[in-house]
Order: sequence, then C-alpha cells, then structure tokens
Amino acid sequence: MSVIKFEVQKEVFERTKERLHSILPVDKLRRKKNRKNFLCITGSIERPIRFSIYHVKKTEKGFKRKEEWGLSALKAANYKDKESVEFELELDKLYQWEASSLEEKDVFFSILFQISARLHRPPKFLRYEGLAEEGGDEMVAKEEVAEEEEEEFGLTEREEADLEKVLARVENAVHNCEAYMDTLARELSILDGENIQSIMESEGQVACLMESLDQSIGGLGEVETELTSYEETVGQVRRSLEKIEAESLELGVASRNNVLLREELSGLVQALQFPDAPLLLSLDLRTVDGRVKATIAAHQLQLALNVEDRIHPALLRLKGVVEQKKSLERISRKFAYSLADTFRAVCGETWPKGISVQNLHLPSLSVTHAALRPYAELSAWLKGAHPEVFSRVLEAYSEGTQKIYAEAIKELFKEAARKISSVSASSKLASGSTTDLQLRGRFFGKTRSLANKDFDTESQGSGEGSIDSSEREHYYDVLEEVLEGLSLPVNGEEAFLKEFFHLEAGTTPSSGTSPVKGHQANELRKFMVSLFASVEAELGNFLSSYEKLEPSFCMGGMVKLGEQALRPENSASFISVVFGTLLVQEKRSFDRLMNSYVDAIADTRLSRKQKPEILPFVAEFEDFAVMAENIFEGSARRSELEKWYVKMLGGIFEGILRHAADGGKIPGEVLKMENFHRLHAILCKLKVGALESQRKEAKAKYNEALNAYVTKYLGRPLVKLNEFFDGVQGKVSQGVKESEVGYQMSFSRAELKRVIREYPAKEVKRGLDSLYKKLEKHLSEEENLLQVVWRAMQEEFIVQYKSLESLIGRCYPGAKISLEFTIEDILLFFSEIAQSH
Repeated sequence: MSVIKFEVQKEVFERTKERLHSILPVDKLRRKKNRKNFLCITGSIERPIRFSIYHVKKTEKGFKRKEEWGLSALKAANYKDKESVEFELELDKLYQWEASSLEEKDVFFSILFQISARLHRPPKFLRYEGLAEEGGDEMVAKEEVAEEEEEEFGLTEREEADLEKVLARVENAVHNCEAYMDTLARELSILDGENIQSIMESEGQVACLMESLDQSIGGLGEVETELTSYEETVGQVRRSLEKIEAESLELGVASRNNVLLREELSGLVQALQFPDAPLLLSLDLRTVDGRVKATIAAHQLQLALNVEDRIHPALLRLKGVVEQKKSLERISRKFAYSLADTFRAVCGETWPKGISVQNLHLPSLSVTHAALRPYAELSAWLKGAHPEVFSRVLEAYSEGTQKIYAEAIKELFKEAARKISSVSASSKLASGSTTDLQLRGRFFGKTRSLANKDFDTESQGSGEGSIDSSEREHYYDVLEEVLEGLSLPVNGEEAFLKEFFHLEAGTTPSSGTSPVKGHQANELRKFMVSLFASVEAELGNFLSSYEKLEPSFCMGGMVKLGEQALRPENSASFISVVFGTLLVQEKRSFDRLMNSYVDAIADTRLSRKQKPEILPFVAEFEDFAVMAENIFEGSARRSELEKWYVKMLGGIFEGILRHAADGGKIPGEVLKMENFHRLHAILCKLKVGALESQRKEAKAKYNEALNAYVTKYLGRPLVKLNEFFDGVQGKVSQGVKESEVGYQMSFSRAELKRVIREYPAKEVKRGLDSLYKKLEKHLSEEENLLQVVWRAMQEEFIVQYKSLESLIGRCYPGAKISLEFTIEDILLFFSEIAQSH
C-alpha cells in the first residue's frame, strides 16, 4: 500500500502541491471487484491548509482523479458494522463503498475523524465509537498533522519553553531592552571564550589522532599491495577459465551439429526410400488386392517425390538426392503408363458393341462405369502426378463415348418419331411433312379459322389438317419420355465424370473464384459438351420439326422443358443447361405464336354477304383457353400464359367494338351484346383469377349493349301519348302547376282522352308483335338471347306505362282518366307473343 501511496502522491498530488494523508482501495457497493478505485484524504502544503477528499481511479496510463470534494462538504460518515467492509459518505449525494479490508477501513476512518475534528462544523460520524489503535500509517498521519500544526503556529513547544526561561531570568527584559541586550552580549562573549579554551585543551588529543591516521594509511598501503598480487592471480585464473569455456562451447556446438546432421540425413534417406518399386510395377491391377496395394504404393511413391516439403531446399541439390528423384520419377512414369493402358483396356472391353434404344431411354454406360469405379483413387493419383498422361486417358474416353452417345441420340429421336407416327396412319403428324399440313385454325384443334379473314363459312366444314386432342396428348407424352430418357443417362455420365475423373461441377468462374477451380469447372462443362454435343441440336430439331406441323406444340414443349429444368436431380447439371437453352427457344416460339394470334384478331374482317353471329375469334378463344388450361395446369410457366390471356382479351374487346361500329345487316348493339355475353360465359367457365377484371368488364359491356338495344328499338311505343305529356311537362317547367295543366286548351282533358283513344289494346299488341319479329331477325339462335331481350323490353315498357299513369294522376286529378290497357294486359301481350313464336 505504501508503494501505491507513493505513486499516487507523485503522479496526482505533487503537481497540485498537496500532501496525501490517507489512501483506501475501494469499490462501489455490489459492483465488480477490480480494486482500481481509491479514496484519498489530502492537505495543501501552502497555508492556509485546505483538506480535501478525492476519488482516484487507476487506468492503463496511470492514476487519474475522477471526483473532488472539500472536507467541509462532508455531511456524514456512516461506519456501519465493525465486521463489514462497507461504509457510506454523504457528500453532494450518498456514496456507498466497500473497502479492501477492515484494517484499512479503520485507519481511513481514524485519520478522517482526527482531521474533521479541527473543522468549525465537523461532520457526523455514525456507528463509529472513536479512534482505533494507532498503527503504522496512523502514527505517520498523526505526526504529519502535528508538524503541519506546528508550522501553522510558528514555534514548537520546546522553543516556547526555552524562550520563556530566558525571559524569566530578567524581569525588566521587556521594559529595558538595551540593558538586556548588553547582558546577553556579555554572556555570549564569555561562552565564546570558554569554547576557545576547550579547543586549545583538545590539541594533544588531535595530535594523537593524526598519528593514528598516519599508521592507518601505512597499513592500507600494505593491504593494497597484497590485493594487487591477488588480483593478478585471479586474472590468470579467469583467462584460463575463459579459454576452457570457449573450447567447451565449440565442442558442444560441434556435437549438436553432428546430431542435427545425423537426424537430417536420416530423415532425407527415409523420405527418399521407396522399397516397393518392384512390387508396384508387377501388381495385377485387375484384382481387388492388386488395386489396394497399388493405391497404397502409389501414394507412398508420390510422398517420396514430394520430398521438397519436408527437407531443406539446399539438400535438393545433393547429387544423391537428384539421382534418387530421377529414379522415382521413372518408376512413377512407368506405373502411370501401365495404369493408363489398364483404363483403356477396361473401356474397350465394356463399351457396348451395338446401340439399342428401349422405351425412349438413352442407353447408359453403367457397365463401363461399374468396371472403372474401383480405379477412382488411382485415377485421382494419376491426375495429380501425371496430368499429361491423365489428359490422354480422358481424351481416349471422350472419343469412345462420344461415338456411342452420338449414335444412340440419333436412334433415340428416330424411335421417338416412329412412336409419334404410330398413333394414326392418317395423321398429319405421321407424315412429318409441312407442305401437306394446312391448318385452318389459328386456335388449336378446331375447324373454325382466324386465318380465313373474309369469314368464308363454306370452307369450314372439313377440318383438314387439324390436330385432335389425342394426337396432341400423345406428342406431349412422347416428348416427356424423351426428356426423361435424356436426363437420366446424361446425369449419370456427369456424376461418373465427377467421381472417377474428379472434374468439379460449376460454371464459368467469377472474379472471386480460384482460377484452378474455374478451369476444372470449365473442363467438366467442355467435356460434357464434347460427349453430348448433338443433344441440344437433335432435341431442338425434333421440337422445331413438329412445331412446323403444329405451331401450338411449342406450348407443351415449354411446359415440359420447364418441368425438367426445375427438377431437383437436374439442378446445376449439364442437362439442365441444355433444357434451359431450349426453354428460351420455346418461350420465343410461344411469344411469336401468341403475337400471331393477337395480330390475326386485329386483322379479322367480316363478309358483308353473311349475317355475323358470334365472331370467330370469340368462339375460338374458348377452344384455345380450354386447350391451354389443360397444357399449363399446375405449371410454373402459367404466368406466361396469363400474360398473353390479357393481351388476347384486349384484342378481342377491341375487335368486338370495331366490328360493331363497322355496321352491317344487324345492329352493332346486337353484335356487342351477343359476343360479350359469350365472352363472359367463357371467362366464368375458365375461373382464372388473373382474368377477373376482364370478366367483370365483359359483363358490364354486355349489360351496356343490352340496355342500348332495348332503348333504341323499344323506344317510346306510345308516341303521340308521350309527345302529349312532353308538352305537359314543358308547361310545368314554365311554372304552371300540375293540377292546373288541364285548364290549358292544348292539354285539356278532352284532348287527353282523344290521344288515349288512339292506343287501344289491340293496337298496342300489334306493335309489340311487330317488334318481336324484328328481334328474331336481329338475334341469333346460337346465343339464345331472344327471351332475355324480350324480358328487358317488357320491363322497360312497364316502366314507361307507370310513368304515364303517374303523370295522368298528378296533372288530371279526379278526372278518372286512364289508358285503355293495364299492366296485366301488357304482361299478357308479351307472354302471348313469345309463345306464339
């Protein structure tokens, strides 16, 4: 603690000219104990003395003051329990501390108590019974406090006592200072004389002392001479020991060097030894035991060749090391050639002699793979030890398997074509000719045509060249079998290449990829491309040839390729890249096909010779949608179809409105009403969530066309009566009261009765019957909207009837005038007319 006290005094309080009286290591209550906090009691060196309490903290750079309080700021000090190291000081707030020990706590409180007692208003000391027994630090503190008090008051107690004795000897010292000073001067001269006398009396003793010193100097000379001789002797001994030590050190170094050299040479010989060289070259690699021993020996040989990692580079220049390495390299090269010959022999024995495709599956080289797999570890050794030999083995394997797979792929697609052709001898798919196939429908499998822009119905009956659903499903089944038959063997071959030839999977390396790994990944991809170079071309030709016969086949091709590309077993494989490339091609074909449909809708023209009913692109959209839903059901590519649904429907909406505006034998309202009604029914049947807004729009346009047609052709059947009341309403709008309209000459009750008599019940029924015949001419039987329109006209007629009755009641109150037919008569008229036709 004294060392810490000294450091704190020097580092913290020396600059501020303060003296450290007490220091106590503390920690805040219930905090981690690190013993880096101290409470210090200090007093200033300069007067007047000012006492302070400091909180000092020890840091990496030394001691640092954290907080400062004057001693007068101490309000209370709580000692707490004698058996506890805890205490409290109430300064600007209540601080709770834990001392490092009870003894140091007692010393701190004792000094704090003594210093505080000198204050004008001392603080309260709670649970503190008084001063403890004074220890070492406490006594020092008391002495320092006493010294400070003495310095503060000028004279010590002894000096005061002596001064009082001197002053007591002369009673009038204070009153007669000059006489007292003369007396003191006489006494001082007497004392000086006594001192001189005493010095003279001690002259003999000084002479004796000088003689003794001379004798001592002589004795010291003799001792010095002896010490010089001893020093020379010791120097000779030291030089002898140093020589012996140097010789011993050289012998130790030589001994250690010999040991290290022996160990280095022993390790070098052991590292370069390969006693199994004759065994390695004579083993039969066709046996399991021979392969196991050859693998172990090959790794030992490679370990001996890679001796650079285990010996000093300088040793590699030794002639014996160079010759041994050349010998080991010759053995390694002979074994590598022998191993390569074995690989080629195994491949030649196991490669299939003839190519046969069964169930549209590419033949697998599983026999060859099974025969080569036991050599996988030796292949890895060959790749690391002799890359040039390994490359020749890889090239030989590539040449052999490439021929086999190329022939098998051609046979696979020939077999697929034969299987498709076997469905129907009369099918256009069987012919494989694009010249004979003249599809009459842009939307698949139907005889109605968008291609026939003049809407020549006479050419629609044969259905020549159309593809029915069974042929389409058969084509998709064969395509799926072909894709599965390709993916399994190709994935198997890729897995074998990774396992046996240790080629890593991957794509072109990114900037953060290792160049070596990137080269290996490219090597695997290039190797797979060389083996299956014809897969992408043959599959692309297969798809395009049948899409020329039926362009809609690209839809199923896109779905099937997408499913295969997303399969987990095909993930990040070569075949998935091939399928992905062809998927992009099919997607482009699909987009071109859909664009042609949208263009065909826009280019459709109606013949003015014929009565149009349901527009061809509306009717055929249903066939297309049903077929497309069957193809894309549950497919991840469905979003592509829905996107084109929206575009097609946009074109259909525009086409209906355009043809309705062109005019013709039927009103445009009828054409819109019937086609939007059919389109709404189609969308309701499809139940496609993405087309909900189009379904609502079709419904709204249908209702709009229906209302427009009813308004236009029903019109106001009671013309003169409506004109009469138009005049009545004109008078009312001019300010005439409704009840006074009857007093006008032009709108008298007699005039009203005359107009009503012009519309007897029979005349009304005859007009409605004529209207019904007109509806029959306008509306088609295919859509069966006649009764719907007739019912809408009935409701509109009843609304007009009620409006007229209301006006009669308001403008001619009490006249008891009414129309010559009732609502029941109207209902009966509409019903009888509908039944009669």
